[in-house]
Amino acid sequence: MTSTDFFDQINTAIKSKRPFVLFSKPEKQAIKAYLQNSSNSHIITDFSESGFVFSPFDHNRDSYYIPFEDADFITLEHPDFELDLKASHLTVIESANNHLDLVSKAIDVINSTDLEKVVLSKAFKFNLDSSSPLEIFKKLVHHYPSAFTYCWFHPQTGFWFGASPESLLKLQGKSLSTMALAGTKAYNPSKEVEWDAKNQEEHAFVSDYIVEVLSDYLDAIKTSGPHTFKAGELLHLQTHVTGRLKLSVDSLKDLLRAMHPTPAVCGTPRPLALNYINSNEAYDREFYAGFFGELNIPSTSSFRNSKKNIENRAYQTARTSTELAVNLRCMKLDNTTATLYSGGGITKDSNPIEENVEVEHKIQTIKKVL
Repeated sequence: MTSTDFFDQINTAIKSKRPFVLFSKPEKQAIKAYLQNSSNSHIITDFSESGFVFSPFDHNRDSYYIPFEDADFITLEHPDFELDLKASHLTVIESANNHLDLVSKAIDVINSTDLEKVVLSKAFKFNLDSSSPLEIFKKLVHHYPSAFTYCWFHPQTGFWFGASPESLLKLQGKSLSTMALAGTKAYNPSKEVEWDAKNQEEHAFVSDYIVEVLSDYLDAIKTSGPHTFKAGELLHLQTHVTGRLKLSVDSLKDLLRAMHPTPAVCGTPRPLALNYINSNEAYDREFYAGFFGELNIPSTSSFRNSKKNIENRAYQTARTSTELAVNLRCMKLDNTTATLYSGGGITKDSNPIEENVEVEHKIQTIKKVL
């Protein structure tokens, strides 16, 4: 399939206003797409479904998915397309909160309560003089080959885009891998990387939490890290975690509820952090800091065409793969209004000015492609 044929099909999907998703996985050259055949809204019930899922930050809200059996799956193996390098003029719309004040207040609360870390975010809104979903996605793929890039559309959610550096989990049969990604600093090629105590502690909250939660679900847990990971113009601390699902584990829903949201996007203890976010952020995160990706996808071409086998849960667990990413470095597009999201982990050692600079740096991932 040529790039022209591939993107013509995407344009047809856009005009039809049926759900679709375009995506490219980290370090993979191919671009893939699920184009839903019907205009129905499909909502996840227990994560035994098969397809491409788009889940909000708040797990009490609906997670939408494009069912494997109700979609055309197309692949562009060797993308070859021209980029429209013309930038849209951005007009700033006032943001919903004062991040400096928000961080300062959180530090006081952390020093006087049991809250240890809370991830506070900000929504940046811009008016564009024009917008093209396909051009935005092409630029994301071009600029961020090491990220999980996507363009998602659903009538119930609108357009969303992202270039996520963070895997929530990869599950191949019974083998699971995930990562802790927390701690941030600007990349400077002329300086040796040194991580201060604040970033190391912030990262430890996440890695310790993930290992503790997964101990109920995995055998033979192994960790590797932390080490420095470069994502665009930012550096993060990253720890890899791997293991095998215990024989008693048969519910992906329970595992996802236990893992998400991690302290990397929420905080710790989780109930206190969630309550603080909901009470103080002053805007709705919607799908920012949720997760997205392929869910229970058949591993062989013959299995791809068998709806019966998709519905056979025992077979599905052994022969399918799931790859989910945390919805970071993302944007919602409503006509020509773009809402960009960015956040950072706040601990007792945080500096409000530095935290405010960090959220400004993080939105550049998406802002630079507009």
